[in-house]
Amino acid sequence: MDPKDVLGLLEKNGLRGAIVPYHRVEEVKAEIGTLLKDGLLDEEFYNESISLYFDEKLPRAIPRPKSILIVAAPDPQRRVTFYHGGEAFKFVVPPTYGTGAQVTRRIRSILEDGQRGAPFKLVNASPPLKLLSVRSGVTMYGRNNITYSPGFGSFQRLTAFYSDLDPPEGYWGEKRTLPKCAKCRACVSACPTAAISEDRFLLRAELCLTCMNEKTSEHAFPSWVKPEWHNAIIGCMICQRVCPYNKEFAGEFEEGESFSEEETEYLLKGKYSDKKATLLSKKLKRAGLDISIFPRNLETLLGRPKSK
Repeated sequence: MDPKDVLGLLEKNGLRGAIVPYHRVEEVKAEIGTLLKDGLLDEEFYNESISLYFDEKLPRAIPRPKSILIVAAPDPQRRVTFYHGGEAFKFVVPPTYGTGAQVTRRIRSILEDGQRGAPFKLVNASPPLKLLSVRSGVTMYGRNNITYSPGFGSFQRLTAFYSDLDPPEGYWGEKRTLPKCAKCRACVSACPTAAISEDRFLLRAELCLTCMNEKTSEHAFPSWVKPEWHNAIIGCMICQRVCPYNKEFAGEFEEGESFSEEETEYLLKGKYSDKKATLLSKKLKRAGLDISIFPRNLETLLGRPKSK
């Protein structure tokens, strides 16, 4: 199948994509390595969240991939409901959490249906997706270091595949930022932890609320983090909600799983070693959540001051 036909098929189905030579993956890895060497990346954050990109081994099915396919798919916010004390509490699950398998299946289904006797190989890949997608022209960076696509805003999921397709001529360049970000400071002003700062473009990940509440429950929030800053059961939506580029998407939600009074109480106990924990873990996974963040994140949201 012609690579341009692959990209056209994705576009026809409401997705955005690019096919770039495999060596570009090594290029973006080197760029990230330079940031670490220059002291611009927090070492703990790098070890926990980024180093895994450097450890990935090439698949046996494609030991020498010719290219890598990057795809951006729309991915809305979801709401999960926890019943507690006779009330229903709806908490946000931001885009990207728990949707990887679903998005990957959809992309594979679209492409497999369109191969028409010209098969090609695709194997799931986990490169530095944000940087790769920006430099390949699929997305652009916002001032908050989150990637954006036309028609999706930042409400999207990035996916990549190793491929034996010959990469077509296409865009590859420097990191690009959304035009309005040059003068807009909405996210800088809104970020309660100062993770988005005026003195540099790169996010201070060690201060980012998202990074803090993705940690397991054994990690307490820093004492300086105020309860009222928390706004999602995992991750953080503050900078995305105030962004002008997300104006038409920020109010859209899909309704997700509901957790009964009994299930909520069980999660708040913090001891999960029985059969019930296994069943509840599966339900949490469908909601884009992991039992390891409980009870801490749920306790924090239930106990935060109510907005006036």
